[in-house]
Amino acid sequence: MKADPRRRLSVEQVEPARTLALRRAVLRPHQSLAEIATETGLPGTFAVAALLDGVVTCCAIALPEPSPDFPDRDGSWRLRGMATAPEHRSEGLGAMVLDRIVDEVRSRGASLLWCNARLRAQAFYERAGFAVIGEGWDDPTVGPHVRMWRAT
Repeated sequence: MKADPRRRLSVEQVEPARTLALRRAVLRPHQSLAEIATETGLPGTFAVAALLDGVVTCCAIALPEPSPDFPDRDGSWRLRGMATAPEHRSEGLGAMVLDRIVDEVRSRGASLLWCNARLRAQAFYERAGFAVIGEGWDDPTVGPHVRMWRAT
């Protein structure tokens, strides 16, 4: 990302509710904020956001949840709701947020991180060390997906 001395960028943990507006706008405009917020209150859930001048510009949440593909593996965490404002894509914000998520779940004892990735984001996750597992599917409300995972 090209530095702009007039703008302040930080990547930090935020309250999961602070990510709802961006996640809704980018990922699920057909859902209400209440529908999107269902996982934000689950035990262990946390969010990381890239804040540009204090505005959530990229975000993701993570929560402890068994992987459907490794149900007996301890320390499984799920990545959800990764979103970047369209005008800030390809600036490296997603990689910064994901790196911070990986560091945090690792510090909480994670052995793997998994997600249901939109097909158009598959290459992004692969660059971050994720691998596809199983067959892809088409979610009728949000499009084609693949499940991906990586060791932490």
